[in-house]
Amino acid sequence: MIFKVEKLDVVNGEIAELQQEQQDLLKSEYELIETKGIEFVRVKHLQGKIFEIKSKNLRSLFRYQEGKIILIGVVFVKKAQKTPKDKIKLAKQRLKEM
Repeated sequence: MIFKVEKLDVVNGEIAELQQEQQDLLKSEYELIETKGIEFVRVKHLQGKIFEIKSKNLRSLFRYQEGKIILIGVVFVKKAQKTPKDKIKLAKQRLKEM
């Protein structure tokens, strides 16, 4: 299913801090969702309405919105096997405001 990918302003800042190769990877993943569908990327449900897009060692935490939109709330480099609880909590806080 094809979705429009939207990012919070703060997420654009998080992406800008990544290496260029990582930025390019996220851009290609988001474009894939918008052109072919979300089933072409690795997605995992985390908690409640929060899901993650897995892109190598990068994670994009998001929630679904009406109108076939996914809203990215947090982007980070994953260093541990489990997604850190503080990142999930941050995503919930940021996305609750929207």
